[in-house]
Amino acid sequence: MTQTRIWPVGEEMAAVLSRLHITCFDPLPETPWSETAMRTILRMPGTRGYVIGEEREAPRGLLIGRETAEDAEILTVCVAPDVRRQGLAGDLFAAFLADIAPDARLVLEVAVDNDGAIRLYESLGFQEIGRRPAYYSGGGTRVDALVLARTPEPSNT
Repeated sequence: MTQTRIWPVGEEMAAVLSRLHITCFDPLPETPWSETAMRTILRMPGTRGYVIGEEREAPRGLLIGRETAEDAEILTVCVAPDVRRQGLAGDLFAAFLADIAPDARLVLEVAVDNDGAIRLYESLGFQEIGRRPAYYSGGGTRVDALVLARTPEPSNT
């Protein structure tokens, strides 16, 4: 059995990442990202992409985040439905956190009805700081998003 690994990725993987995103988000109210959208996002300054799986070209999970001067943002994170709840999303977060400034505040949005993701984010230290009404749309429905933030513990130095 091959070991699960994490790889950094860029726009060269846009087609593969788009297919994974569609697999992960198609049944949910969020609109999956196209290959063009994926490529555009991965070109933005400060953006980092990571995949996890046994093979780089056949990822089972994806995280794309962006770091700015003041904070960082998770733009998307997803894990294939057949391998959820195995710690892959947590591993992706750890990779992103290791690459950003240690004092950066990290923010993300999550659908209010995505209980599994909310539990994961809370376990990683995220707390609700706001709400975006009807933020996600797809399949004829609109769902609010919770805005969550994770602020690092102050250092004693």
